[in-house]
Amino acid sequence: MSYFEKYIRSSDGLSLYVRDYKPVQERGRPILCLAGLTRNSKDFAEIAQEICEMGRRVVCLDYRGRGQSDYDEDWSNYDPKVYVSDIFSICTALNLHGCTFIGTSLGGLLTMAMAVVAPGLVHSVVLNDVGPDLNEEGLQKIIAYTQDNTPVTNLEGAVKKLKSYYRDEEGFVDKDWMAVAKNTYKLDKGQYIPNWDVKIAENLKLKKSEEERHDLWPYFFGLGKRSVLVIRGAESNVFTHETYTKMCESLENIQGIEIKNVGHAPTLSEPEAAKALYTFIKNQK
Repeated sequence: MSYFEKYIRSSDGLSLYVRDYKPVQERGRPILCLAGLTRNSKDFAEIAQEICEMGRRVVCLDYRGRGQSDYDEDWSNYDPKVYVSDIFSICTALNLHGCTFIGTSLGGLLTMAMAVVAPGLVHSVVLNDVGPDLNEEGLQKIIAYTQDNTPVTNLEGAVKKLKSYYRDEEGFVDKDWMAVAKNTYKLDKGQYIPNWDVKIAENLKLKKSEEERHDLWPYFFGLGKRSVLVIRGAESNVFTHETYTKMCESLENIQGIEIKNVGHAPTLSEPEAAKALYTFIKNQK
């Protein structure tokens, strides 16, 4: 096993699962990986190993209600403010500071929030298919998928369900779909069910109207002069090209790349994405 498994207590007593990849000789600042809404630490397994071999410590976590972390009895705690508190608890327990954050979708939004509330933790940032403006159509699709707890008899059934919600993943081939299914579904009493608490959708439904959402641009601008890499799936209907362009024109030390024939969200193992990601990390001294 190339990583250490750890369980860290949140401020309200939940057990949070962490994968901690430690190189033989650490060179350079640590990397903290934050997954998307229904995803978990397994999403980063391939790139975490590659980055670790570059001499960087890599920490990947399961949010509360995902993967091997505890589910919360109170679904109202599936909220960005609570996630930020959990991330801070993990960073404190692992003595992390000055990290390069890699945030996919929800993880990117939490990264921007962390830069505001705990600026010393965030040295540089990779935002994977996410920005301050959320496309309404894409968000509704995410809500529908997140709350779907219908069991399936095998992983092929999970792949079929994934495809029904994420038809825009044009660049995905069978092995990609199967990898996502294996990472996000678990076997329970002979059937495969979501490896997340479907109640995480409840807060999204409460805040579904655009008028009810906070303006996230101040959080993005809060990244300031940090080095930022923005990666967008060119077919994404969650993160629009318009928002991507506006972001790339708005900060001093920002660069962007769009990955052709990929929707929401790039796996980061696509050749173009991987090259941009590893080059960016090497430059963060």
